[in-house]
Order: sequence, then C-alpha cells, then structure tokens
Amino acid sequence: MLFAFSPLPASAATPPAPEAPSAPTRLIALPSHAIANGTSPLKVMLSGPPALNSPTPTLHPTVAGTWSIVGNTEMFTPTSTLEPCASYTLTVWAHTHVTGGRELGRRHTVPLNVACPPIAGVQIALARLGYLGAQFHPRYTVRIPSGRETRREAAALAFHPPRGALAPDPSDAPPVDIGRLDATTRGALTVYQDDRGIAATGEPNHDTWASLLSAETANRHNPTPYTWVSVSESLPETLHVHRGHRIVFSTPVNTGVPGAETERGIFPIYSRLTSTTMSGTDVDGTKYVVPGVPWVNYFNGGDAVHGYPRASYGSPQSNGCVELPIEAAHTVFGMLALGDIVEVGG
Repeated sequence: MLFAFSPLPASAATPPAPEAPSAPTRLIALPSHAIANGTSPLKVMLSGPPALNSPTPTLHPTVAGTWSIVGNTEMFTPTSTLEPCASYTLTVWAHTHVTGGRELGRRHTVPLNVACPPIAGVQIALARLGYLGAQFHPRYTVRIPSGRETRREAAALAFHPPRGALAPDPSDAPPVDIGRLDATTRGALTVYQDDRGIAATGEPNHDTWASLLSAETANRHNPTPYTWVSVSESLPETLHVHRGHRIVFSTPVNTGVPGAETERGIFPIYSRLTSTTMSGTDVDGTKYVVPGVPWVNYFNGGDAVHGYPRASYGSPQSNGCVELPIEAAHTVFGMLALGDIVEVGG
C-alpha cells in the first residue's frame, strides 16, 4: 500500500541554527622588554594562524629584516641585528586578527631595550682590530673570521662571544682579564673612541658599538701598532715606549720618593696637556705651585708622565709623578694617545 507524504508548511519547518560568533583574536606571547641578543628573531604569538589580510607588526626605528609566519607566530628576523645598546618600539595593530577570528580591537605597543654585548665581545673586537694588545684563544673550535666579516657575523660574535682567553700579544703587553672592563680594556676602548671621533669615555655604548660593527665589517684596523709605556722602578729607573713588538724609545726617569711613591699597576692615560700648572704638598709638608710643567700625560689621579728639570734622572725624586728630561718628555708625548697604558712596575 502506498502512502503519500506532503511537505510541512514553511511555518512548521525547523529554523536554521544561528551562526556561532567568531572568537576574538588574542595575543598569546610578545617579546621580552629586555633583548639579550640583537641577532635573535622577535616573535609575536597569536591565538591562531594570522589571517592573510591581517596587518604585520612594525618596529620603530625601522630595522632591515623580514617578517614571516610560522604557525600561530609572526616572526621578525633582522638582516644583521638590532642595534646594540638601543631602544625600539614594537607595535601590534588593533586590526590584527587570526583566520576566522575577530580583530584584537586595540593596539599593543611593547618597548624593547637591546642589551650592550658583554665585555668579552668588546675585548675580542678590539683585539681583532689591533686596539688591544692581545690575541683571542677560544676554548673550543669555533669559526672566527680573520678578515672581513658580515655585520651579522660580527654582531653574533659580539652578543655571544665564545669562551676562551686573551693572551698578551706582544707577550710583554699589559695583561687583559677577559670578561671584565679592566684598566687595559678601558684604555684600549678610550684609544678606539678617540681615534674614531666618539666621546672617549672608556665605556662601551651605542655609538661605540655601531662604530665597532662597521669597522669589523670593513676590516678597518688600528693604523698604529699597539702602544704602551712601561716604567721600571729598578735603579736606574727607566721608561720604555713600546710599539708593537719593539721598544721604540727609552729614557731615564724619576718616580716618587718614600712617602709619595708612584703607585704600581696598570693605568690608562686619561688627560693630556702640552703644559699645565701643578700644585700640591711635598712629603715634608712644603706647599708647591709649579707653572708651565710641559708634556703632561695624567694616568693615576694627580700622577703624570711629564717633563721636569732635574740635575739627574734615574732615581726616586718626585712627588709621585714620573719625571722625564724635557726633550725626552716632548718625544714621548708625541708617541702617545689618550687611553694608552702606563704600566708601573718594579
């Protein structure tokens, strides 16, 4: 037996289910405010894969590099590096949205502070460029370019220097304590900064690192061999000017008398004057004021390498300074630069 079915009237049909509202886009992760390595990618993670028409985050100031999408993450890879010791702002726009999701609805800005590379990175760079009298010996086998290198290579080595030691080169050069801004490193940094027209603070900063990375990329070495002064307090007291592997000048000198001894150690020259007035108190309590002291290189507080007229040289006679015959002081002054090391020993 056949049965006929008639369609239900439209009013009796099952109504379509309402469409579920799209989920809002959420930010899952943003870069840390403190960036330890400027060559590493920056990552912005969303709650889903970014939609094709979603706006790309931006960096200010602008940096050469590329944005890519990996799963739920928008990733920025710098062509070389974010500038060391610099600050940036990362913006994630309000219209950002994932596939099938609603927009974020508001803009998010993230301040980013890129760290200065560690002191070991400064030291390796200065040694490679000839401003530090040392040669780096890595603990493990690593590739360190001997000539030109890309800016990314230079930055990667700066931010993540390999472990190792800096051996004096020449062998009698002032020692370097790797990883510490010691007197030898501070002096070399001062020489570099003064040579490149940067404020000679002896401290690594943004301008210094921008210059160092450029110099390493162009392989621009120190035009002068590594130079320092050694002062021997063994009689007869003597000053030697070292330039590279050679002693290029020697002269007898006078150091401090008992009670006003010239301090032993390693000191970078921090001020240079063709002439100045010196004043102070002798060990017997006598006050003195001496105008027109010539060819002055201050290296430790009020102690300086300078010219001074004496009847003889080669024994302790000064109030702590290193006194040279006038003509010898003139010669030595012309051989030195701001930041060069004065090493006083026995």
